Amino acid sequence: MKKLLPILCLGFFDIVYANTDNKWNLHSELSYVKTSGNSDIETAQIKIEAKKEVLPNRFNIKGEFLYGKSDGKENSNKFYGLGRWERLITEKLFWFLQGDYLRDRFSGFDYRTNWSLGFGYDIIKSKKFYLKLLTSLGYTFEDLKKEGSNDYTSGDINLSLNWNILKNLVFKNEIDYLQSFKEYSVYYVNINNSLEVKINQHLSLGVGYNISYQHKPPSSSYKKTDTNFLTSLIIGY
Repeated sequence: MKKLLPILCLGFFDIVYANTDNKWNLHSELSYVKTSGNSDIETAQIKIEAKKEVLPNRFNIKGEFLYGKSDGKENSNKFYGLGRWERLITEKLFWFLQGDYLRDRFSGFDYRTNWSLGFGYDIIKSKKFYLKLLTSLGYTFEDLKKEGSNDYTSGDINLSLNWNILKNLVFKNEIDYLQSFKEYSVYYVNINNSLEVKINQHLSLGVGYNISYQHKPPSSSYKKTDTNFLTSLIIGY
């Protein structure tokens, strides 16, 4: 619980600060896959995202949980939380404060948390196409499974795309690059892709393909790349 405190505090600040006359835009996803026969595989994922604008402020809170088993043995157990406060400087330029927390039992560390301050720019923002760039400097702390802990100054670049291809078809892409300035061989790349088809005003079906890459795992027994492909039921309101 103590590890989640920074994210919860930032989320609480968002809610308290925001004007109650403005509603949060909520987006949630539920994925579940189970196969049986020669292999017994079970995977579940939950995603929740909340956004709110009280200009010149914008708030974003995310939470993701992934869990999986293969032939009765746990092979995935991952939680990610993020809170971000943006404040507009001009119509497209803004500065932001962000905190995030990652726990992944199969990556070689118990958890990683990062606090960062930076600038962002809405490169293209329209009803059909939204391209957004974030750049920041921050402090990263990692609690390693076998080698104690590691902390360092870091830099992060994030590029996100939201493309309304058709009235009922949306493509989303996010690329994030985190670089350690203490040891340049330590960096992380995350790529998230999804395609959503609307059923009605609040329900959609989605498919997603995600890639997580760490260039220097804590030990050679851990793989550098994790991928997952899931279909989801999406609720938005």
